[in-house]
Parts: sequence; structure tokens; C-alpha cells
Amino acid sequence: MTSPPVSLVVAAAGSSVRFGSDKLGARLGGVSVLGRAVHSVRSALGDCPCAVVVRADRLEACRADPALAGCLVVAGGERRQDSVRCGVEALALGDEELVAIHDGARPFVPPGDVQAVVAAAAAKGAALLAAPLADTVKRVDPEGRVLATVPREHLVRALTPQVFRVGVLRRAWATVGGGSWTDEAALVEAAGGEVQAVPGDPRNVKVTTPEDLQLLAGLFPGEVRVGQGVDVHPFAAARRLVLCGVVVPEGPGLAGHSDADVAFHAVTDAILGAVGCGDIGQHFPPSQEQWRDAPSELFVRHAVRLAAERGFCIVNCDVTLLAEKPHLAPYRQRMTAALAAALGVEATRVNLKATTCEGLGFVGRAEGIVGMATVTLQRGFNAP
Repeated sequence: MTSPPVSLVVAAAGSSVRFGSDKLGARLGGVSVLGRAVHSVRSALGDCPCAVVVRADRLEACRADPALAGCLVVAGGERRQDSVRCGVEALALGDEELVAIHDGARPFVPPGDVQAVVAAAAAKGAALLAAPLADTVKRVDPEGRVLATVPREHLVRALTPQVFRVGVLRRAWATVGGGSWTDEAALVEAAGGEVQAVPGDPRNVKVTTPEDLQLLAGLFPGEVRVGQGVDVHPFAAARRLVLCGVVVPEGPGLAGHSDADVAFHAVTDAILGAVGCGDIGQHFPPSQEQWRDAPSELFVRHAVRLAAERGFCIVNCDVTLLAEKPHLAPYRQRMTAALAAALGVEATRVNLKATTCEGLGFVGRAEGIVGMATVTLQRGFNAP
């Protein structure tokens, strides 16, 4: 732990107007932007005391967020400096202690950067992370006409966290009074204080627009899961044969409580297994009359919904049918299309194969059909 003690205040009381929705709740690799912002700084400081400052209408939701466990969640004020002050005072910090102020919309900060800016603040009293400008900078008028090229040699982008001795912030609040400041460094500067700039990783981007979220997605790879499903049904002469939602007139059909679509049943179990939701029998018990002769597409779509609720989408589905009869090649294209539709994906993401067992076993004796499925699911950057 750094000495003097360091605490963290995360400013997350903005309105997300430019993003168009709640940007702090958007997902990067299955974790909210806010959760990653808190973790990226807090973990570098040994799980230091932390106050997360949010809008009053988000208090309940944020207090229930597992990613904010161990943090004090408090309501913010009208302006940024009001919100930060609420967080600092909620932690009851002494003037000589250090406090790191971090934007809740900055999910990526390398641990080394956090430690470097804390060390600078311990020495100087106030410090911020800063990244050099790589692009040429232009000054334009309200109509967009270029007025001048601004030399960039001594220009940087102000990042967070910014770290201060608490007394420095309190004096700035007392000195400056009114006005609005986009960061605490500007507030301290306006009060006549000196702030040390520490080189920071330029990938420490603040999420302002959906495009920013896409830019950061590569830093937080989505979680990938694979599930497998196997189903077996014997032939039943009195029933029609349904495979992947397609009626195969060559029959015979398969015995079962629902339509006995052995392919869709295997796919359903594969999805349920990948997301840890049990098996098809738990969700659609054969003891319940409502599922008698039900189309198994319902089961697949149910499994897809459960996966989506957990933030997963279907990446790929591969199905193999073991059947001595009938010959399925004439139906493969329609079956593939029906499977893709049930999964809600493009047909290029599914594959269907059929093979015999060369006369071996119950399949070889033409007593039934085996369906086997493997699915790949991914929880991406913008998934729930």
C-alpha cells in the first residue's frame, strides 16, 4: 500500500447524453464500464477505500452491482466538483491523505500508471495522468472553418485518475467557489495550485460515444463458452418425422412427448449446458401436458433467450445426425435454414451433417436416430 494512505473516488453521476443510453452500464467482456473503471484503479491500490458517486436515481441499482462490492455508493451533486466533494466527504478523509479521482467512464488504466500518478501526488500534492496528442490540432470557428494550426508539442490529453492531497482539494473548493470544472486538476489550477503531469497510456479512453466502446472492446475480450448436447429417439410408425423443424415425409417418425425433433433437442441441451442452465427436461418436463406434440423450435428459442439474458450470443452451431434412414441430403438446405432461424443467426453460422453407422448398433438396425450438437457462445463487449 502506498504511503500516505490512498482512497478512491469514482465520478459516475453524469447523464450519458452523448452516448444515448446508460454508458456506465454498457458491457465490456461481460462487466459494466463502471465496474471495470473501479476495478482498474482499486486493484492497483490494494483494494483501497472507495466511494462511487452516482445519480440519485441509480443508487439502488449500483449498490446491487456485484462489480461494486466493497465500495460506498453515494449520490452526487449538480456539478462534477459537487459530486467529487460528496465522495471525498463520505470517506471522511484527513487533509494529508491522498485521494485518487477517477472517471467512471474510463474502464482501462494500467496498474503502473495508477502507481506512478499516486507517487507523483505524494511528492507534489497534486498530479494527473496525461497522454500526448498524436494528431495535428486545428482551431476552427463555429462554422467549421479552420482558423489556425495549434502547435501540439506542449499539449496533452488530461486523463484520470488524478490524485491530490485532500487538503489541496478542500482549499480549492473554498477558494474558487462558483463555476464548473471538467476535472479536478482544472479546479486546483484555478485556485492557484500546481499540478504535475505524469505520462499515461493513450488507451485510457473515456467512453463518451458508442464508437468509444467499440474502440475499447479489443482490450476486454468477450467470454467464450462451448456446450454439447446429445439426444436419442426411437422410431414410431404412427408419427411424422421432424428434424430441425422440417417435416421429412419418408418417415417413420420418432417417439417422444413433443414433436421428438432429435436435432433441435440436442441443440437446446448444448445451449443450456454452455450457460449453466440445466437440461431440456428441467425446462420442458415430459410430464407436463402442455408440451405434448409441441414444436421443438420453442425449446431452442427458449434456450437462446436464456443465453441472451446472461449476455451470450450464438457464434456457431454444428449438428450431426446419426441415421441409417431416411436419406437426409435432399432436406439439408431447408434444415440448415430452419436451424439458423431458430437460433436467430445467419445460415453461415450453422452446419448440419448426417451419417450412418454402417449397420452397427441400434442406429445401424434402423431403430432410431441420434442427434449430437456443439454450440459456441460468446459474451461480447456490449452484451448485458
